[in-house]
Amino acid sequence: MDDFSKLSDDRFKLDSRKIRKNIARLIEADGIMLPVDRLIRGYYLSEKPYIWINRLGIQKRADSLLVILENAGTCGVNTKILRVKQLKDDLYRMRTLQIDAESGDINMLMARLEYNLTKSYLRYSSILRFGISNPDYLYNNFEKLENDSVSERYRQLSDLKIERPNAEFIQQALAKALNDSINDFFVTLQPKSKLYRSLLNLLGQQNLKPAYRMKLLCNIERCRWRLTKFPDNEIERRIEANIPSYSVRAIDNGNVLYMRMACGALKHKTPLLASNVMRMDINPQWIVPKSIAKGFIHRPEYMHRMGMFVYDKKEGRLSPEQASYERMMNGEQYIIQSGGPKNSLGRIIFRFDNGFSVFLHDTSSPGVFKRAGRAVSHGCIRVEKPYELALFLMKDEDDELADKLKYSMTVNLFEDNDSIPNKNIDKKKMVRTLYVKPPVPIFITYYTIYYDESGHIVDYQDVYGYDAALEKQLKPFVE
Repeated sequence: MDDFSKLSDDRFKLDSRKIRKNIARLIEADGIMLPVDRLIRGYYLSEKPYIWINRLGIQKRADSLLVILENAGTCGVNTKILRVKQLKDDLYRMRTLQIDAESGDINMLMARLEYNLTKSYLRYSSILRFGISNPDYLYNNFEKLENDSVSERYRQLSDLKIERPNAEFIQQALAKALNDSINDFFVTLQPKSKLYRSLLNLLGQQNLKPAYRMKLLCNIERCRWRLTKFPDNEIERRIEANIPSYSVRAIDNGNVLYMRMACGALKHKTPLLASNVMRMDINPQWIVPKSIAKGFIHRPEYMHRMGMFVYDKKEGRLSPEQASYERMMNGEQYIIQSGGPKNSLGRIIFRFDNGFSVFLHDTSSPGVFKRAGRAVSHGCIRVEKPYELALFLMKDEDDELADKLKYSMTVNLFEDNDSIPNKNIDKKKMVRTLYVKPPVPIFITYYTIYYDESGHIVDYQDVYGYDAALEKQLKPFVE
Protein backbone atom coordinates (compact mmCIF):
# COMPACT_ATOMS: atom_id res chain seq x y z
CA MET A 1 0.00 0.00 0.00
CA ASP A 2 1.26 3.49 -0.81
CA ASP A 3 2.14 5.86 1.99
CA PHE A 4 -0.85 7.52 3.55
CA SER A 5 -1.49 11.19 2.79
CA LYS A 6 0.44 13.42 5.15
CA LEU A 7 -1.31 15.62 7.65
CA SER A 8 -0.13 19.18 8.11
CA ASP A 9 1.37 18.47 11.54
CA ASP A 10 4.47 16.26 11.40
CA ARG A 11 3.35 14.49 14.58
CA PHE A 12 0.36 13.11 12.67
CA LYS A 13 2.06 11.92 9.50
CA LEU A 14 0.86 8.45 8.53
CA ASP A 15 3.43 6.25 6.84
CA SER A 16 2.32 2.84 5.59
CA ARG A 17 5.84 1.44 5.64
CA LYS A 18 6.35 2.44 9.25
CA ILE A 19 3.00 0.92 10.17
CA ARG A 20 4.06 -2.34 8.48
CA LYS A 21 7.31 -2.41 10.41
CA ASN A 22 5.50 -1.70 13.67
CA ILE A 23 3.04 -4.52 13.02
CA ALA A 24 5.99 -6.84 12.41
CA ARG A 25 7.45 -5.76 15.78
CA LEU A 26 4.14 -6.41 17.51
CA ILE A 27 3.96 -9.87 15.96
CA GLU A 28 7.51 -10.63 17.04
CA ALA A 29 6.76 -9.61 20.64
CA ASP A 30 3.37 -11.33 20.70
CA GLY A 31 2.77 -14.93 21.63
CA ILE A 32 0.57 -17.63 20.11
CA MET A 33 -2.28 -18.70 22.37
CA LEU A 34 -4.71 -20.03 19.76
CA PRO A 35 -4.22 -21.71 16.37
CA VAL A 36 -5.79 -18.69 14.68
CA ASP A 37 -2.97 -16.48 16.02
CA ARG A 38 -0.53 -18.24 13.72
CA LEU A 39 -2.75 -17.52 10.73
CA ILE A 40 -2.94 -13.84 11.69
CA ARG A 41 0.86 -13.66 11.72
CA GLY A 42 0.96 -15.13 8.24
CA TYR A 43 -1.58 -12.61 6.97
CA TYR A 44 0.38 -9.53 8.04
CA LEU A 45 3.86 -10.83 7.35
CA SER A 46 2.79 -11.45 3.75
CA GLU A 47 1.74 -7.76 3.58
CA LYS A 48 -1.92 -8.30 2.86
CA PRO A 49 -4.27 -5.25 2.82
CA TYR A 50 -5.19 -3.43 6.00
CA ILE A 51 -8.65 -4.21 7.34
CA TRP A 52 -9.44 -1.40 9.77
CA ILE A 53 -7.32 1.62 8.80
CA ASN A 54 -6.84 3.78 5.72
CA ARG A 55 -5.35 7.15 4.84
CA LEU A 56 -8.26 8.88 6.56
CA GLY A 57 -7.82 7.05 9.84
CA ILE A 58 -9.99 4.33 11.40
CA GLN A 59 -12.83 2.65 9.53
CA LYS A 60 -16.28 2.78 11.17
CA ARG A 61 -16.40 -1.02 11.18
CA ALA A 62 -13.92 -0.87 14.08
CA ASP A 63 -16.65 0.66 16.27
CA SER A 64 -19.10 -2.08 15.27
CA LEU A 65 -16.54 -4.71 16.20
CA LEU A 66 -15.78 -3.07 19.55
CA VAL A 67 -19.46 -3.21 20.56
CA ILE A 68 -19.50 -6.94 19.81
CA LEU A 69 -16.25 -7.57 21.66
CA GLU A 70 -17.43 -5.69 24.75
CA ASN A 71 -20.32 -8.18 25.03
CA ALA A 72 -18.16 -11.30 24.59
CA GLY A 73 -18.67 -12.13 28.25
CA THR A 74 -22.25 -13.17 27.50
CA CYS A 75 -20.73 -16.05 25.52
CA GLY A 76 -18.23 -16.78 28.28
CA VAL A 77 -15.19 -15.31 26.51
CA ASN A 78 -12.75 -13.22 28.55
CA THR A 79 -12.51 -9.70 27.08
CA LYS A 80 -8.88 -9.50 28.26
CA ILE A 81 -7.73 -11.93 25.58
CA LEU A 82 -9.69 -9.79 23.09
CA ARG A 83 -7.75 -6.72 24.27
CA VAL A 84 -10.92 -4.69 24.64
CA LYS A 85 -9.50 -2.11 27.07
CA GLN A 86 -6.43 -1.51 24.87
CA LEU A 87 -8.65 -1.12 21.81
CA LYS A 88 -10.97 1.36 23.54
CA ASP A 89 -8.04 3.43 24.80
CA ASP A 90 -6.28 3.43 21.42
CA LEU A 91 -9.45 4.29 19.50
CA TYR A 92 -10.03 7.24 21.83
CA ARG A 93 -6.43 8.43 21.45
CA MET A 94 -6.64 8.19 17.68
CA ARG A 95 -9.99 9.93 17.42
CA THR A 96 -8.88 12.76 19.71
CA LEU A 97 -5.30 12.80 18.36
CA GLN A 98 -3.87 12.42 21.86
CA ILE A 99 -0.50 11.18 20.70
CA ASP A 100 2.01 11.02 23.55
CA ALA A 101 4.87 8.98 24.91
CA GLU A 102 2.49 6.49 26.48
CA SER A 103 0.66 5.69 23.26
CA GLY A 104 3.70 5.93 20.99
CA ASP A 105 3.84 7.88 17.73
CA ILE A 106 0.87 7.83 15.40
CA ASN A 107 2.26 5.06 13.22
CA MET A 108 2.73 2.80 16.22
CA LEU A 109 -0.78 3.65 17.40
CA MET A 110 -2.25 2.82 13.98
CA ALA A 111 -0.23 -0.40 13.78
CA ARG A 112 -1.47 -1.45 17.21
CA LEU A 113 -5.07 -0.72 16.28
CA GLU A 114 -4.88 -2.59 12.96
CA TYR A 115 -3.17 -5.62 14.48
CA ASN A 116 -5.22 -5.83 17.68
CA LEU A 117 -8.55 -5.30 15.89
CA THR A 118 -7.76 -8.16 13.54
CA LYS A 119 -6.45 -10.37 16.31
CA SER A 120 -9.47 -9.76 18.53
CA TYR A 121 -11.92 -10.18 15.66
CA LEU A 122 -10.44 -13.48 14.49
CA ARG A 123 -9.88 -14.80 17.99
CA TYR A 124 -13.48 -14.21 18.98
CA SER A 125 -14.94 -15.51 15.74
CA SER A 126 -12.69 -18.59 15.92
CA ILE A 127 -13.71 -19.35 19.51
CA LEU A 128 -17.41 -19.09 18.67
CA ARG A 129 -17.05 -21.20 15.53
CA PHE A 130 -14.52 -23.86 16.56
CA GLY A 131 -14.10 -23.64 20.32
CA ILE A 132 -10.77 -23.29 22.08
CA SER A 133 -9.48 -26.82 22.62
CA ASN A 134 -9.06 -29.91 20.47
CA PRO A 135 -10.75 -32.86 22.24
CA ASP A 136 -8.79 -35.51 20.32
CA TYR A 137 -5.52 -33.97 21.55
CA LEU A 138 -6.85 -33.33 25.06
CA TYR A 139 -8.40 -36.72 25.76
CA ASN A 140 -5.80 -38.78 23.90
CA ASN A 141 -3.16 -37.33 26.23
CA PHE A 142 -5.28 -37.84 29.33
CA GLU A 143 -4.58 -41.38 30.53
CA LYS A 144 -1.15 -42.95 30.44
CA LEU A 145 -1.11 -46.38 28.91
CA GLU A 146 2.52 -47.14 29.53
CA ASN A 147 5.38 -45.23 31.09
CA ASP A 148 9.02 -46.25 30.92
CA SER A 149 12.42 -44.61 30.63
CA VAL A 150 12.15 -44.39 26.85
CA SER A 151 8.67 -43.10 26.07
CA GLU A 152 5.21 -42.31 27.36
CA ARG A 153 2.13 -43.75 25.72
CA TYR A 154 -1.47 -42.74 26.25
CA ARG A 155 -4.77 -44.49 25.76
CA GLN A 156 -6.85 -43.28 22.84
CA LEU A 157 -10.11 -42.02 24.30
CA SER A 158 -11.44 -39.78 21.53
CA ASP A 159 -11.89 -39.95 17.79
CA LEU A 160 -14.15 -36.96 17.16
CA LYS A 161 -12.12 -35.32 14.38
CA ILE A 162 -13.36 -31.77 14.82
CA GLU A 163 -13.00 -28.86 12.42
CA ARG A 164 -10.21 -26.38 13.14
CA PRO A 165 -9.63 -22.80 11.91
CA ASN A 166 -7.74 -22.63 8.62
CA ALA A 167 -6.75 -20.14 5.93
CA GLU A 168 -10.12 -20.51 4.24
CA PHE A 169 -11.90 -19.45 7.42
CA ILE A 170 -9.57 -16.44 7.78
CA GLN A 171 -10.31 -15.35 4.23
CA GLN A 172 -14.04 -15.69 4.79
CA ALA A 173 -13.94 -13.74 8.06
CA LEU A 174 -11.82 -10.92 6.67
CA ALA A 175 -14.03 -10.67 3.57
CA LYS A 176 -17.01 -10.17 5.88
CA ALA A 177 -15.14 -7.42 7.71
CA LEU A 178 -14.18 -5.64 4.48
CA ASN A 179 -17.82 -5.79 3.34
CA ASP A 180 -19.09 -4.38 6.66
CA SER A 181 -20.97 -7.62 7.38
CA ILE A 182 -19.51 -8.25 10.85
CA ASN A 183 -22.81 -8.38 12.74
CA ASP A 184 -24.34 -10.89 10.33
CA PHE A 185 -21.16 -12.94 10.37
CA PHE A 186 -21.17 -13.34 14.16
CA VAL A 187 -24.79 -14.50 14.04
CA THR A 188 -23.83 -17.39 11.74
CA LEU A 189 -20.83 -18.52 13.78
CA GLN A 190 -22.45 -19.97 16.87
CA PRO A 191 -23.95 -23.48 17.15
CA LYS A 192 -27.69 -23.69 16.56
CA SER A 193 -28.31 -26.53 19.01
CA LYS A 194 -30.97 -26.24 21.67
CA LEU A 195 -28.50 -27.40 24.32
CA TYR A 196 -26.07 -24.60 23.44
CA ARG A 197 -28.76 -21.93 23.74
CA SER A 198 -29.90 -23.37 27.07
CA LEU A 199 -26.36 -23.32 28.44
CA LEU A 200 -25.85 -19.70 27.38
CA ASN A 201 -29.11 -18.77 29.12
CA LEU A 202 -27.88 -20.44 32.31
CA LEU A 203 -24.56 -18.60 31.98
CA GLY A 204 -26.46 -15.29 31.94
CA GLN A 205 -28.01 -15.90 35.36
CA GLN A 206 -26.90 -13.79 38.30
CA ASN A 207 -24.77 -14.95 41.25
CA LEU A 208 -23.55 -18.22 39.74
CA LYS A 209 -21.13 -20.15 41.92
CA PRO A 210 -17.64 -20.16 40.33
CA ALA A 211 -17.50 -23.97 40.11
CA TYR A 212 -20.88 -24.20 38.37
CA ARG A 213 -20.01 -21.35 36.03
CA MET A 214 -16.84 -23.17 35.02
CA LYS A 215 -18.85 -26.32 34.46
CA LEU A 216 -21.19 -24.39 32.17
CA LEU A 217 -18.21 -23.05 30.22
CA CYS A 218 -16.80 -26.57 29.76
CA ASN A 219 -20.08 -27.75 28.26
CA ILE A 220 -20.50 -24.63 26.12
CA GLU A 221 -17.05 -25.40 24.74
CA ARG A 222 -18.13 -28.94 23.86
CA CYS A 223 -21.12 -27.58 21.95
CA ARG A 224 -18.72 -25.57 19.75
CA TRP A 225 -16.80 -28.62 18.57
CA ARG A 226 -17.99 -29.20 14.99
CA LEU A 227 -17.27 -32.64 13.61
CA THR A 228 -15.71 -32.88 10.16
CA LYS A 229 -17.97 -35.86 9.40
CA PHE A 230 -21.10 -34.23 10.84
CA PRO A 231 -20.62 -30.43 10.85
CA ASP A 232 -24.29 -30.04 11.75
CA ASN A 233 -24.51 -31.61 15.22
CA GLU A 234 -28.29 -31.17 15.28
CA ILE A 235 -29.09 -33.82 12.68
CA GLU A 236 -32.84 -34.41 12.83
CA ARG A 237 -32.58 -38.19 13.19
CA ARG A 238 -29.76 -39.36 15.42
CA ILE A 239 -28.70 -41.25 18.55
CA GLU A 240 -26.88 -39.54 21.41
CA ALA A 241 -25.20 -41.65 24.09
CA ASN A 242 -24.02 -39.30 26.82
CA ILE A 243 -21.62 -40.75 29.37
CA PRO A 244 -22.08 -38.53 32.48
CA SER A 245 -25.90 -38.81 32.32
CA TYR A 246 -25.73 -42.57 31.66
CA SER A 247 -28.43 -42.10 29.04
CA VAL A 248 -29.20 -42.71 25.39
CA ARG A 249 -31.52 -40.39 23.49
CA ALA A 250 -32.80 -41.55 20.09
CA ILE A 251 -34.10 -38.39 18.42
CA ASP A 252 -36.34 -38.07 15.37
CA ASN A 253 -37.47 -34.54 14.47
CA GLY A 254 -37.70 -33.52 18.11
CA ASN A 255 -39.33 -36.72 19.34
CA VAL A 256 -37.09 -38.42 21.90
CA LEU A 257 -36.84 -42.07 22.92
CA TYR A 258 -35.00 -41.99 26.26
CA MET A 259 -33.33 -44.91 28.01
CA ARG A 260 -30.73 -45.57 30.65
CA MET A 261 -27.37 -46.97 29.70
CA ALA A 262 -24.26 -48.44 31.30
CA CYS A 263 -20.84 -47.43 29.94
CA GLY A 264 -17.16 -48.14 30.43
CA ALA A 265 -15.66 -48.24 33.90
CA LEU A 266 -12.81 -45.88 34.84
CA LYS A 267 -10.23 -48.46 33.73
CA HIS A 268 -12.08 -49.10 30.46
CA LYS A 269 -13.45 -45.70 29.51
CA THR A 270 -15.96 -45.56 26.68
CA PRO A 271 -14.37 -43.46 23.90
CA LEU A 272 -15.91 -40.33 22.42
CA LEU A 273 -16.76 -40.76 18.75
CA ALA A 274 -19.21 -40.15 15.93
CA SER A 275 -20.29 -42.80 13.46
CA ASN A 276 -23.33 -44.33 11.74
CA VAL A 277 -25.31 -47.32 12.98
CA MET A 278 -25.13 -49.71 10.03
CA ARG A 279 -26.76 -52.92 11.21
CA MET A 280 -28.24 -54.91 14.10
CA ASP A 281 -27.24 -58.50 14.86
CA ILE A 282 -29.74 -60.57 16.81
CA ASN A 283 -28.55 -63.25 19.26
CA PRO A 284 -24.89 -62.45 18.56
CA GLN A 285 -22.00 -64.58 19.71
CA TRP A 286 -19.49 -62.89 21.99
CA ILE A 287 -15.79 -63.34 21.35
CA VAL A 288 -14.45 -62.86 24.86
CA PRO A 289 -11.50 -60.41 25.02
CA LYS A 290 -8.20 -61.84 26.25
CA SER A 291 -8.25 -59.64 29.34
CA ILE A 292 -11.49 -61.33 30.43
CA ALA A 293 -10.96 -64.77 28.88
CA LYS A 294 -7.86 -65.54 30.93
CA GLY A 295 -10.04 -65.53 34.05
CA PHE A 296 -12.30 -68.26 32.58
CA ILE A 297 -9.65 -70.73 31.44
CA HIS A 298 -9.57 -72.69 34.69
CA ARG A 299 -13.34 -72.46 35.27
CA PRO A 300 -14.84 -74.98 32.81
CA GLU A 301 -18.00 -75.44 34.91
CA TYR A 302 -18.74 -71.73 34.68
CA MET A 303 -18.05 -71.72 30.94
CA HIS A 304 -20.47 -74.62 30.43
CA ARG A 305 -23.11 -72.87 32.51
CA MET A 306 -22.74 -69.64 30.51
CA GLY A 307 -22.87 -71.33 27.11
CA MET A 308 -19.20 -70.78 26.31
CA PHE A 309 -16.88 -72.90 24.18
CA VAL A 310 -13.31 -72.75 22.91
CA TYR A 311 -12.47 -72.10 19.27
CA ASP A 312 -9.03 -73.27 18.18
CA LYS A 313 -7.67 -72.03 14.85
CA LYS A 314 -6.29 -75.48 14.04
CA GLU A 315 -8.77 -77.82 15.68
CA GLY A 316 -12.03 -75.87 15.49
CA ARG A 317 -14.63 -76.00 18.24
CA LEU A 318 -13.44 -77.48 21.55
CA SER A 319 -14.94 -78.01 24.98
CA PRO A 320 -14.12 -75.57 27.85
CA GLU A 321 -11.82 -78.21 29.40
CA GLN A 322 -9.51 -77.91 26.36
CA ALA A 323 -8.73 -74.23 26.90
CA SER A 324 -5.00 -73.43 26.86
CA TYR A 325 -3.69 -70.26 28.49
CA GLU A 326 -0.61 -70.19 26.25
CA ARG A 327 -2.59 -70.65 23.02
CA MET A 328 -5.17 -68.12 24.20
CA MET A 329 -2.57 -65.44 24.83
CA ASN A 330 -0.92 -66.19 21.46
CA GLY A 331 -4.19 -65.67 19.64
CA GLU A 332 -4.49 -69.32 18.62
CA GLN A 333 -7.57 -69.94 20.74
CA TYR A 334 -10.61 -67.88 21.64
CA ILE A 335 -13.40 -68.27 24.16
CA ILE A 336 -16.76 -67.69 22.51
CA GLN A 337 -20.12 -67.33 24.20
CA SER A 338 -23.09 -68.62 22.23
CA GLY A 339 -25.96 -66.27 21.47
CA GLY A 340 -28.92 -66.32 23.81
CA PRO A 341 -30.31 -64.89 27.04
CA LYS A 342 -27.08 -65.54 29.02
CA ASN A 343 -24.86 -63.85 26.47
CA SER A 344 -23.12 -60.75 27.83
CA LEU A 345 -24.15 -58.85 24.68
CA GLY A 346 -27.78 -59.73 25.34
CA ARG A 347 -30.12 -60.54 22.48
CA ILE A 348 -29.12 -57.75 20.08
CA ILE A 349 -26.10 -55.60 19.23
CA PHE A 350 -26.06 -52.31 17.29
CA ARG A 351 -22.96 -52.05 15.12
CA PHE A 352 -21.22 -48.96 13.76
CA ASP A 353 -17.76 -48.39 12.32
CA ASN A 354 -15.14 -47.30 14.87
CA GLY A 355 -11.57 -48.08 15.77
CA PHE A 356 -12.31 -49.17 19.34
CA SER A 357 -14.56 -52.25 18.84
CA VAL A 358 -17.18 -50.43 20.88
CA PHE A 359 -20.91 -50.89 20.24
CA LEU A 360 -24.34 -50.49 21.79
CA HIS A 361 -25.95 -53.73 22.92
CA ASP A 362 -28.48 -55.45 25.13
CA THR A 363 -27.37 -57.09 28.38
CA SER A 364 -28.00 -60.30 30.25
CA SER A 365 -27.87 -58.33 33.53
CA PRO A 366 -30.64 -55.71 33.34
CA GLY A 367 -30.33 -55.04 37.05
CA VAL A 368 -27.43 -52.71 36.23
CA PHE A 369 -29.92 -50.05 35.12
CA LYS A 370 -31.22 -49.73 38.69
CA ARG A 371 -27.84 -48.43 39.84
CA ALA A 372 -27.13 -44.71 40.11
CA GLY A 373 -23.53 -45.07 38.90
CA ARG A 374 -23.38 -47.21 35.77
CA ALA A 375 -19.75 -46.96 34.64
CA VAL A 376 -19.27 -50.73 34.77
CA SER A 377 -18.47 -52.15 31.32
CA HIS A 378 -15.26 -52.81 29.40
CA GLY A 379 -16.07 -49.93 27.04
CA CYS A 380 -19.24 -50.93 25.21
CA ILE A 381 -22.59 -49.33 26.01
CA ARG A 382 -25.44 -51.44 27.40
CA VAL A 383 -28.89 -50.04 26.66
CA GLU A 384 -32.03 -50.38 28.76
CA LYS A 385 -34.54 -50.60 25.87
CA PRO A 386 -32.86 -52.58 23.08
CA TYR A 387 -36.09 -53.63 21.34
CA GLU A 388 -37.46 -50.07 21.29
CA LEU A 389 -34.11 -48.81 19.96
CA ALA A 390 -34.24 -51.43 17.21
CA LEU A 391 -37.73 -50.27 16.23
CA PHE A 392 -36.45 -46.70 16.13
CA LEU A 393 -33.72 -47.73 13.70
CA MET A 394 -36.12 -49.76 11.57
CA LYS A 395 -38.55 -46.83 11.35
CA ASP A 396 -40.57 -47.59 8.20
CA GLU A 397 -40.34 -51.38 8.28
CA ASP A 398 -43.62 -53.33 8.46
CA ASP A 399 -45.22 -54.84 11.57
CA GLU A 400 -44.43 -58.38 10.45
CA LEU A 401 -40.70 -57.72 10.62
CA ALA A 402 -41.12 -56.08 14.03
CA ASP A 403 -42.91 -59.22 15.26
CA LYS A 404 -40.13 -61.42 13.91
CA LEU A 405 -37.57 -59.29 15.69
CA LYS A 406 -39.45 -59.60 18.98
CA TYR A 407 -39.76 -63.37 18.55
CA SER A 408 -36.03 -63.68 17.77
CA MET A 409 -35.10 -61.66 20.85
CA THR A 410 -37.30 -63.61 23.26
CA VAL A 411 -37.42 -67.23 22.04
CA ASN A 412 -35.46 -69.79 24.06
CA LEU A 413 -32.62 -70.93 21.77
CA PHE A 414 -31.64 -73.97 23.85
CA GLU A 415 -33.11 -76.74 25.92
CA ASP A 416 -32.74 -76.65 29.68
CA ASN A 417 -29.06 -77.70 29.69
CA ASP A 418 -28.07 -74.69 27.54
CA SER A 419 -26.22 -76.82 24.98
CA ILE A 420 -28.91 -78.61 22.95
CA PRO A 421 -30.66 -76.35 20.41
CA ASN A 422 -34.40 -75.90 20.90
CA LYS A 423 -36.10 -77.98 18.18
CA ASN A 424 -39.36 -76.10 18.57
CA ILE A 425 -38.03 -72.78 17.23
CA ASP A 426 -40.00 -71.42 14.28
CA LYS A 427 -37.14 -70.73 11.88
CA LYS A 428 -39.40 -68.69 9.59
CA LYS A 429 -39.77 -66.14 12.37
CA MET A 430 -36.05 -65.92 13.16
CA VAL A 431 -33.95 -62.98 11.97
CA ARG A 432 -30.18 -62.77 12.43
CA THR A 433 -29.22 -59.43 10.92
CA LEU A 434 -31.12 -56.25 10.08
CA TYR A 435 -29.45 -53.48 8.09
CA VAL A 436 -30.19 -49.87 8.95
CA LYS A 437 -31.14 -48.01 5.77
CA PRO A 438 -30.22 -45.24 5.65
CA PRO A 439 -27.60 -45.49 8.42
CA VAL A 440 -28.42 -43.41 11.50
CA PRO A 441 -25.73 -41.12 12.99
CA ILE A 442 -24.62 -41.94 16.51
CA PHE A 443 -22.68 -39.62 18.81
CA ILE A 444 -20.98 -40.80 22.00
CA THR A 445 -20.68 -37.56 23.96
CA TYR A 446 -19.52 -36.22 27.30
CA TYR A 447 -21.75 -33.43 28.64
CA THR A 448 -21.82 -32.93 32.40
CA ILE A 449 -24.78 -30.56 32.03
CA TYR A 450 -27.33 -32.32 29.87
CA TYR A 451 -30.93 -33.46 29.53
CA ASP A 452 -32.75 -35.74 31.95
CA GLU A 453 -35.61 -38.08 31.12
CA SER A 454 -38.09 -35.19 31.14
CA GLY A 455 -35.97 -33.03 28.83
CA HIS A 456 -34.81 -30.66 31.60
CA ILE A 457 -31.20 -29.48 31.83
CA VAL A 458 -29.53 -31.22 34.78
CA ASP A 459 -26.09 -31.14 36.39
CA TYR A 460 -24.23 -34.49 36.28
CA GLN A 461 -21.11 -35.88 37.93
CA ASP A 462 -17.81 -35.63 36.03
CA VAL A 463 -17.50 -39.42 35.76
CA TYR A 464 -14.13 -39.62 33.98
CA GLY A 465 -12.64 -36.36 35.25
CA TYR A 466 -12.75 -34.73 31.83
CA ASP A 467 -14.13 -31.41 33.10
CA ALA A 468 -11.04 -30.88 35.22
CA ALA A 469 -8.74 -31.47 32.24
CA LEU A 470 -10.78 -29.19 29.96
CA GLU A 471 -10.96 -26.47 32.61
CA LYS A 472 -7.17 -26.11 32.59
CA GLN A 473 -7.21 -25.36 28.87
CA LEU A 474 -10.14 -22.95 29.08
CA LYS A 475 -9.16 -20.83 32.08
CA PRO A 476 -6.99 -18.29 30.21
CA PHE A 477 -9.79 -17.61 27.71
CA VAL A 478 -13.03 -17.56 29.68
CA GLU A 479 -14.62 -15.38 32.32
